[in-house]
Amino acid sequence: MLTGEDENLNLTQDDIHLWFAYDEEITDTGLINRYHDVLSSEESLRHNRFRFARHRHQFLVTRALVRSVLSFYQPDIAPRDWQFDKNEHGKPYVNTLTGNRLPIHFNLSHTEKLVVLAVGLGDAIGIDVEYNQRQSETLNIADRYFSPSEVEALFALKPESQNERFFHLWTLKEAYIKACGMGLAIPLDEFSFHFNRADKIAITFAPQRRDEPQHWRFWGIQPNHHHRTAVALKSSQKPANFELSMFRITPFAGYERLQYPFIFNSL
Repeated sequence: MLTGEDENLNLTQDDIHLWFAYDEEITDTGLINRYHDVLSSEESLRHNRFRFARHRHQFLVTRALVRSVLSFYQPDIAPRDWQFDKNEHGKPYVNTLTGNRLPIHFNLSHTEKLVVLAVGLGDAIGIDVEYNQRQSETLNIADRYFSPSEVEALFALKPESQNERFFHLWTLKEAYIKACGMGLAIPLDEFSFHFNRADKIAITFAPQRRDEPQHWRFWGIQPNHHHRTAVALKSSQKPANFELSMFRITPFAGYERLQYPFIFNSL
């Protein structure tokens, strides 16, 4: 694994970096102690409120991930010195008191066994990861929350393909509302994703959403057989050409550059 000192991680406006941390694989006591050391007092309080050990551990890995990765891009800011605020809908961002020189945007998502961090410059970014082995009434959820066109297309698929399509749609929708910074304040049926070809998607908006498809780019990624990830980026560039770089990381231990397969991307 690389250490972060062996590679140039400078960000440009055309770069998106995705960091994947498999929290259940991180068990080294020394690393875990170091994760505790970089928490703010508020984060320590939040950590202690979790009832279950696995949730406390994932929270710890998540905070260490954000703090260590951001310091890759600005090494003069120590991981413990990053300060964060949240907007009115709960989306976190870097507090200006940190003294960062770059307009870094980041977004986090976590699910069973995996935490993912997306980092970019200047534009709104959202990411979602889902564990597709969980047991849930996916079709009932889709029928209740998705747009009519999405529901129609989903139920038109063969039964063996419906669960996979549900998770593609769910991750895309979560990534979009997180990039907007509004979360579930945006009704999920006010925008629709269309799978025009096996590997190409498009988005349309209901009139009340007042958004424009040309401002958005989306990607779907398959990090392994059990997880699905979607990335949403709002960009002022027309046309927008971005390079996605992916890394598997153990915070404060090392990382490796890799290339998980893309499932689809936007037109």
